[in-house]
Amino acid sequence: MPKAGRYHEGVPCWVVLTTPDAPRAQRFYGALFDWEFVPTGPAEAVATRYGAQVAAVGQHPDTARAAAWTTHLACTDLRRTAALVRAADGRITREPYEVPDQGRAALAVDPLGAPFGLWQAGTIDGAGLVDEPGALAWNEHLSPDPDTARTFYRRLFGYTYDRPKAGHTLARVAGLPACSIGPGATAAHWLAHFGTADTDRAAERLRALGGTVLSGPEPTPYGRAALVRDDAGARFVLVAVPPRESAQAA
Repeated sequence: MPKAGRYHEGVPCWVVLTTPDAPRAQRFYGALFDWEFVPTGPAEAVATRYGAQVAAVGQHPDTARAAAWTTHLACTDLRRTAALVRAADGRITREPYEVPDQGRAALAVDPLGAPFGLWQAGTIDGAGLVDEPGALAWNEHLSPDPDTARTFYRRLFGYTYDRPKAGHTLARVAGLPACSIGPGATAAHWLAHFGTADTDRAAERLRALGGTVLSGPEPTPYGRAALVRDDAGARFVLVAVPPRESAQAA
């Protein structure tokens, strides 16, 4: 994904954790990824690494609701994209709203039931650090019906697709990799991947913090990876990415 300048239309640019206990989540991810947090509201904060924004954490008023990560996709015209969501049989679950001093956002559900967000950049394009340990590295959409997912997101953002491999398809925007869409046995969902310098060590740290390793760590074409969930039940992937000196200076 792009690391500087504007994110291309349709590229995952931001992730938000909604959780029943935001202070608890901050302790968990602070210990797991060395994140620091800047409060943005009574129960909201932006996570940073090396001073760059990497994610957001917010507390849901319904404490019985399960914790979850929501992937946000970049768009240049939020109202137009929201209209396209409806026209393509998706739903807008939160109408476009202002995020003071940052941009505009909306929340949606695709035809398969997968929640996602839309982000129109203002002063903030999205994540300021990606593809590094402790930062967003990839996003994938998984469902029992990937063909419907591919059709929907192509209508929204003009995705083009590489030839499927084992049922998974690489989606491109302006010729560049954006995300992947593939089969999944559970309900449709977007799955965020966070980079780590050592997946096995990160998985052990996650367990010690009260999280659960659901599968792996195991080798993949993209790096050693593990499917995990945090201590409140939010699922994500730990994936090995090579650290770069530029991260320290970002």
